[in-house]
Amino acid sequence: MTLVPVVFGMSADGRAVAEALIASPAEGESLLAQARAGGAGLAWAHSVADLSALGFRNSWGFRRLEGSVGGEPARDAGPDGPPGQDVVPLAAEDDTAGLWARAFSGQWGHKTPAQWPLDLPAGSAVLALRRDGQTVGVCRVFPASGLVDAPGLIEADRDAAGYFRLLVAALAAVRTPSVTVESWGDGQDRVKACERLGLATAEYVPGWEFDLDS
Repeated sequence: MTLVPVVFGMSADGRAVAEALIASPAEGESLLAQARAGGAGLAWAHSVADLSALGFRNSWGFRRLEGSVGGEPARDAGPDGPPGQDVVPLAAEDDTAGLWARAFSGQWGHKTPAQWPLDLPAGSAVLALRRDGQTVGVCRVFPASGLVDAPGLIEADRDAAGYFRLLVAALAAVRTPSVTVESWGDGQDRVKACERLGLATAEYVPGWEFDLDS
């Protein structure tokens, strides 16, 4: 069996996960074998190969979108969504691993960090979507480099309006003429939100998931 490098971690919803870049079904078998041996409950594959014959379920994978932030769409406020909401900087005391886990729970590719707080470049910022006094969404921005990690929202508040408002605010915070948005497990509705703001997919690798506990 061809051995592939496998990274073990914890998914955002608290399940042990084994993750690897897979080039073929044979490598997919290696991932599954190592996941079982390591006691993982989930196996995540980044792969353009069809792994369905092995029992993997196709999922939205990793996507990198790029574009200019200088155009009019980046200043569009987007749909209003529910009343009583706003995007503000996230207070340091509210920036917790638990909040991020809730924002990305059940979403492919998102794991709970092994340590908190994260060791991030100076100048990085976190935006929060607030609704009726509660933080329901987050988005990390690196203004100096133009990099944005795609927004996450807690399950009860995962609507297109909230995602769009966070994304608009993130693009407004970037200080470079172009922006890169990286996302994991975001579906077509979120891709369309990015495209509304002038971004286009520069790279996409499908995701695959195998639930070893089922």
